[in-house]
Amino acid sequence: MSASVGARLESVAPKRTLFGPDYLRLAALAAVALAVHVWLMSHTALTARDSLGFARQALCYETPSAVPVAPNERAKTAIDLVRESEHPPGYPLVIWGTFKAVSLVSTAPVADRALFSAQLANALAAVLLVVPTYLIGRLLFSRNVGFAAALLFQVLPVPARITSDGLTEGVYLLATATALFFAVRAVVTPRISSFLLCGLAVGASYLVRPEGLMLLTGPAAVVFWLGLIRRWPRDLALARLAALFVGVCLVAVPYMALIGKLTNKPSPGQMLNPLAAPQPVYRGANAVPAAPSGPLFAEWWNDARDSGQSQNVWAVNAVFKEVSKGANYVVWPLAAFAVLALRRKLLAEPGPWVLLVLAACNLTVLLYLAARVGYVSERHTVLLTLIACQLAAAGLPLLAASIGQVFPRVERFGVRVTAATLLAALVVGALPFALKPMHPNREGHKHAGRWLAANLKSDEALIDPFCWAAWYSGRALYRPSGYNPEFSSATYIVKENNARTPHSRLPVLAEANQLAAQPNGAVAYHWPENVPEDEAVIHIVRIRSVGQVVYGTASAVASGARGAD
Repeated sequence: MSASVGARLESVAPKRTLFGPDYLRLAALAAVALAVHVWLMSHTALTARDSLGFARQALCYETPSAVPVAPNERAKTAIDLVRESEHPPGYPLVIWGTFKAVSLVSTAPVADRALFSAQLANALAAVLLVVPTYLIGRLLFSRNVGFAAALLFQVLPVPARITSDGLTEGVYLLATATALFFAVRAVVTPRISSFLLCGLAVGASYLVRPEGLMLLTGPAAVVFWLGLIRRWPRDLALARLAALFVGVCLVAVPYMALIGKLTNKPSPGQMLNPLAAPQPVYRGANAVPAAPSGPLFAEWWNDARDSGQSQNVWAVNAVFKEVSKGANYVVWPLAAFAVLALRRKLLAEPGPWVLLVLAACNLTVLLYLAARVGYVSERHTVLLTLIACQLAAAGLPLLAASIGQVFPRVERFGVRVTAATLLAALVVGALPFALKPMHPNREGHKHAGRWLAANLKSDEALIDPFCWAAWYSGRALYRPSGYNPEFSSATYIVKENNARTPHSRLPVLAEANQLAAQPNGAVAYHWPENVPEDEAVIHIVRIRSVGQVVYGTASAVASGARGAD
């Protein structure tokens, strides 16, 4: 007697996580984000000075042999450049990939293509950022909250503008928001795979900016606490922590091993030595007060102005100003209202804990950074702003309900309509500031650089304390100080004439101005070209000289460019 047993395998459709309403909201968010960033990119006179360093790093990765070396030194390789560069390789590699794509359709000069690629890489990442931002809010609260949070973040002036420039923020925020989404999902629906993915995303954010490792604090602290109070079995909590750290190490440790330390950037090194005295990056010895019309994007410790107060008190004030400004002032009060109104939900569910722990950690790091190095920027606050947008969006329905209780006529419209009206008001109030042209007062440096590219001879030297004209001239594509011959027949100096926003922190500016004032100097070019020389914004002064170039100036330009990067 024989028998055969058979079975038919049935395929199980994967569980869907996104549906039609999600795709509609994501499409609307992507359209708004694309419109904002296309507008800002098309109204950018000049990218930020820091973008020169990132674009230069990308060009060096593409052609390492173009990087200058000492006479007896071997040619650089891409690995050497990654090891020696002050910045992690993540963003420059994205620029390099974008540059390769742009070069297929553009014949513009390398200097223009490289900076455009830096700007485009940042903006594209910012558009993609709507996906994890929406998903975080959807997972923690609802679809409408995720939509409001993503929309609000895209139109706030500081996030919109810095993610449309040639800076790291777009790529960094895309990596950190992705890590944050996986962290929240891992805590809400615990899976080893989610913690591993979170760790990989944290490692990716570290490869863009060293502070990306800070993302570990949120999920790690929550997992540790849930295991400690036995809400999760401790063996499972330990396994999930291990998966998180394994993911981080898989991405971050190879770079750490290559450079032999956590980061090449100087600020973290100063911060990690609490026994050393604070070392402000700018002491303000020869500071020129900024004109009221000039926008300030950071707070700097100034000995002449701030020496009479405690540096810790100054740090608290500086961080408060930059955090408030980064969230357009109104977002954080709304977020604080939401935390108070939703305190029971926030205490009961571990998902929001990830956001709150990360916000507290980021704020602590900012305070410590400000106290140690005397500097804090709006750029440092964007992750806090992203978290604040999630909480503020969750508070909109609660605020709408409260308004309805006070004003019965408003209550008739319903909570959803009132909340949507409040969101529309926030968006409309932010857009006029977000869509202002970018760096219009620096446009002359691009024209000066193009003039130099056409007129500067190989046996002539160039001193540009602002760095932009040297870049567009082609002299500074592969080195911060640019190329200068050992002996020069003439020296060109880029100078701002009656600048309204003085660059008092550029170390070589005073020396360059002194050289430009020499009796044998004459203005060879001015911009705008259709105005009298005395009314021009940019002067290029030519000094006739035959002799050795002043290398002290060249080295100062190099250090100034590195400092700006």
